[in-house]
Amino acid sequence: MRRFREYYRQFEEMPPEEVSQELRARRDEERRRALSRVDALDLSRTAWHEPPHPDAVNAATFALRRALNAYPDASATPVREALAERHGTAPVQVALGHGAGELLRAACGLLLRDGGAALVGWPGWQSLPELVEAAGGRALPVAPAPAEVLERAGAGTRAVLLTSPADPTGAALTRRAIRDVCAGVPEGVTVVVDEALGEFGPADEDAAGLVGELPNLLVVRSFSKAHAMAGLRAGAALGPAELVSRLGPSGGIGAPAQAAALWAMSERGRELAAGRRAAAAAAHERLAAALAGSPLSALPATVPFAWISSDAEDGPAIAARLASAQVFVAPGRLWGDERHVRAALRGPAAIDRLAAALLG
Repeated sequence: MRRFREYYRQFEEMPPEEVSQELRARRDEERRRALSRVDALDLSRTAWHEPPHPDAVNAATFALRRALNAYPDASATPVREALAERHGTAPVQVALGHGAGELLRAACGLLLRDGGAALVGWPGWQSLPELVEAAGGRALPVAPAPAEVLERAGAGTRAVLLTSPADPTGAALTRRAIRDVCAGVPEGVTVVVDEALGEFGPADEDAAGLVGELPNLLVVRSFSKAHAMAGLRAGAALGPAELVSRLGPSGGIGAPAQAAALWAMSERGRELAAGRRAAAAAAHERLAAALAGSPLSALPATVPFAWISSDAEDGPAIAARLASAQVFVAPGRLWGDERHVRAALRGPAAIDRLAAALLG
């Protein structure tokens, strides 16, 4: 109460006109400050920027309410069967896990348990070299072209890790390239393709569709990106049955994640994923149009992020200038590249603000 009395006491000796004038001045100052405040725009991460379809949310919610007190179905048979049908393989060649990253970690642990080298297509998913080293192997960066991979593969190679489409460039491998690598590596080498962004790649060029014919191919997929379910931590591995059977977590993944993943494999779920790919392609076109004629450019792609560089300045300078406008991106140095930055494309308004900050 004392604080309020002191506040109003300042107006006791003032005429009503002065009181009104001072209050208006305070209000105008508060408005000015509000208008000058710029909210931060975080474009450093690659999760899809919009929520999943309500039916996917409903499927997960229903599963949670129905069986919160029960253990989930460790076999996840309906989801595995749906994935196997989608990619033309057998359910026994499919395992579910807590996201693509955890499945890749488990795969590195198995393939490199006795040491050896893993060729890592670079630039690729940033965490791959760390996963190799943590498993006791040696990560050797290599250009992802088949000729480069096969030239480097030798007696000490235990695995080849490729990312398609690649994070951060968006470059995708063709099925022919994957077939060539699988056919040309030494016996006993497993080719692992991180296809977490697989739905954003070219149609009918996905590596998962080759699992049924290539016995040394392991493909890891994700429901976090094109299916907008990063919070559920669900992923799938497709490959040799004896290998994938050892990748999934003990007890399986949660019932809500299984329910949402099963819905994502429905015709409607796949249509929505294709729509997000189209939206990402349109986002690249929008950004390219905004940057046309400037020293700045982004690699053409259909993934939900852009790999941006400039003829006039390096990556750290671009990132610093964006940060001054409260726009934050992933620096290229995370991939050993000082010329680029990676920026998520989070819808038209965010793209326009990114372009304005880049050109400002």
